[in-house]
Amino acid sequence: MSIEFFASRVWRYASILAFAVILLFTYRGLPDFTAVHFNANGRGDGFLPKDEIFYLFLALSLVINILPVVVAKMIDKLPITSFAWIPNKKWLDSPKQVHESFKNWLNFLPAGINTFLILVLRALLTLNDERSYNTSYTYLLVVGAALLLTWIAYLPIKLLFTSPEVED
Repeated sequence: MSIEFFASRVWRYASILAFAVILLFTYRGLPDFTAVHFNANGRGDGFLPKDEIFYLFLALSLVINILPVVVAKMIDKLPITSFAWIPNKKWLDSPKQVHESFKNWLNFLPAGINTFLILVLRALLTLNDERSYNTSYTYLLVVGAALLLTWIAYLPIKLLFTSPEVED
C-alpha cells in the first residue's frame, strides 16, 4: 500500500465523517430561517429555512462523494493505450500504477471539497449567531482556490516528474 493510497483514503473518509458531524451540529445551531445572503452592513437580507440548507448540503455531499467512485471504477476498464498522452513514457510500462494514481487523484477531490464544505458550514453557523460581529470569511475563497489548484496540479506534476515504482 502506497502512502498516496493511504493518505487519499484516510483524508476522504475522515472528511466524510467530519462533514456529517458538522452538518448535524450546524443544523441544530441554525435559526429556523437562516441568513444566506448579507448586505453591505453585514445584516442578512436573504433567508432560507434550515431544512433546505441541510438537504442542499446533504445532496451536494452525496454527489461529490459518489461521482468520483463511479469514475474511478471506469478508469480500471481503460486500456493503457488510453494513457498514451502521458509525456513520461515510463508510466506506460506500469498500467496498474497508472490506474492507481488516477484513482487516488480522484479520491483527493471529494476530500478537499468536503474539507471546504466543513469550513463553509462553520462560517454559515457563525454568521447566523447574533453574538458574533465583524467576522470576515474572505479566507474561504483563498482556501477553496488553493485546494482546487493543488488538486488540479497534483496529477500532472506526479506524472511528469516522477517514475512508477519498480515492481518485483
